[in-house]
Amino acid sequence: MTRQLWDAAQPPVSFVFDGRRFDATNLKFEQDEQGAIWNDPSGLQARAVLRTFKDSPAVDWVVEFTNTSQSELPLLEQVRALDLHWPCAPDAVPTLHGNKGSVCAMDDFLPFSHVVEAGETALAFAPAGGRSSDGAFPFFNLEGAGEGLVFVLGWSGQWNAGFAREDNGVHIQAGMETLSVKLQPGESIRTPRVLLLPWSGDDVSVGDNLLRRLLLAEYCPRDAKGEIGLPPVAHMTMSQFHATGITSEANELDALQKAYDLGCEAFWVDACWYGQNGKWYENVGDWRIRPEAFPNGLKPIGDAARERGMKFVLWFEPERVVRETPIETEHPEWLLYSDGDGYNRLFNLGLPAAREYMTDLISKIIGDSGVTIYRQDFNFSPLPFWQQADEHGREGMTEMRHIEGLYAMWDELQRRHPGLLIDNCASGGRRLDLETTMRSFPLWRSDFSDTGGPAHGAGLQVGDQSQTAGLSRRLPLHAASAWTFSPYTFRSSMSSGVCLYCGIQGEDFPAREAKTAIAELKRLRPHFLGDFYDLAPLTLESSDWCAYQFYREDLNGGFALFLRRHESEIEQMDMALRAVDPQARYRVTLSPTFEQGESRETTGEELQNLQIQIAEKASSLLLEYAKIEA
Repeated sequence: MTRQLWDAAQPPVSFVFDGRRFDATNLKFEQDEQGAIWNDPSGLQARAVLRTFKDSPAVDWVVEFTNTSQSELPLLEQVRALDLHWPCAPDAVPTLHGNKGSVCAMDDFLPFSHVVEAGETALAFAPAGGRSSDGAFPFFNLEGAGEGLVFVLGWSGQWNAGFAREDNGVHIQAGMETLSVKLQPGESIRTPRVLLLPWSGDDVSVGDNLLRRLLLAEYCPRDAKGEIGLPPVAHMTMSQFHATGITSEANELDALQKAYDLGCEAFWVDACWYGQNGKWYENVGDWRIRPEAFPNGLKPIGDAARERGMKFVLWFEPERVVRETPIETEHPEWLLYSDGDGYNRLFNLGLPAAREYMTDLISKIIGDSGVTIYRQDFNFSPLPFWQQADEHGREGMTEMRHIEGLYAMWDELQRRHPGLLIDNCASGGRRLDLETTMRSFPLWRSDFSDTGGPAHGAGLQVGDQSQTAGLSRRLPLHAASAWTFSPYTFRSSMSSGVCLYCGIQGEDFPAREAKTAIAELKRLRPHFLGDFYDLAPLTLESSDWCAYQFYREDLNGGFALFLRRHESEIEQMDMALRAVDPQARYRVTLSPTFEQGESRETTGEELQNLQIQIAEKASSLLLEYAKIEA
């Protein structure tokens, strides 16, 4: 199947060079250990760096273009990192499955399904403003008659993708939205990374779960022990800082100890540690540690976390520089400007000197402070800055170099600090793609549950449930915030990690409930790394239920979570667990509260024919099961 997806004689890539459309048969061709190379007589070289996998039919590639001549080349344009005809029968009904991107809304990452109709305008997708999952999400699953194709794009800037029905298939195209460039002598550029994963079967979850397995095995970052870097159970005091504007070393150390006592695995210092005065967003671009709050620097916090076996998360926003902060004053030549934004400047990671400065600055604070999870935020749209900086005949190059610089900075930070994990935020989940997935995870998948979260009332839990279930179809690692600790509210927000965002230092904080909630998440966490199944249609209706299941084949079990929403009049629902053997016996517990229920034996057939009853609105039921070996 992989050979059908990638054929060097007719590669699924296209571009126009000097007015001529790419035709591999007319170019000098060679192969090496990395992939395929095509050479044009003008000096343009196209190299496809391929990756295949021992245990998966997937194929991954990045195409690189180089000017090997001594002269400027003609225009290279209309570059499609993926240009593929996916065959299907004329009477088939191909359906595209995907997710919305993040826009700080209840429906962030809500799944969708669109039939790719013949004769209609192609389905088209692109993010807003230059962050890769801002409103659109570059993870897709195309389903046909008994087979399908997962397609994931790796580009952390402005991409686009289109799906159009043809007589005998679907035409898929994707790449940078804008790239029209005359390469200079010796100059090289790259295209977005493409991952294709074919699958067969009658259930779209087959492809989704093959992708989850592949990401965990081959892409997701590793910690210092070489194990999958899991989003931790963490706490930060930022909600208090938003309310009071006050922070101090003593307060952070007190919160750290209380977080440790609750069972938290990480302590998180967010945007309250830098700048000399004013609000946090007024100081972005001044990365001096706040002297009156942290007279000893951040090392005491890092030391306290390490002594307790906790990770230390520290927030930065290196790509944004607010006007008149020290970086603009000292190095305006490193900044990009937009006529439409007089307040923010974009720190240009495409400039080697600027990138080296920022890498050194961040690396020193990481090393001095004992940071083990570097958190990078990005709270504005870079696209207008890139576009304004582009010259004629160089459209897309400012974005190209900036995104390449982002990857280079992250890679260098992880090289200097082995085992360093990266938390990728970008206004909450707005920079999720294959390249960032290779290097990071989102501890804060949506700003919907930020400081304004409690104002949504019970709608906060509806959004949390939808985001967990929606995003888990594609990404195995992500986390959100938890404000309260009833079984229903905490289970609504938990995933492979969670952040306690509320204040935990007051005498009225429900410490016992929080401890038991955290203990349950830790018990369930291994199964979050398994296959995922929706057990009920996922909606945003407050009168519905949300129900989903995680299953680990190697552990012979998993769990299912049933959540009756706050306006649901339905007390009982018929449910069928997935991936169970109807002839086998299973050990099962049912837990309406954090106290684990009594264990009993049942059959796989019964698990496929469940009647789940939840008597109260805004309540939940947790079912854990494990196969009994003969």
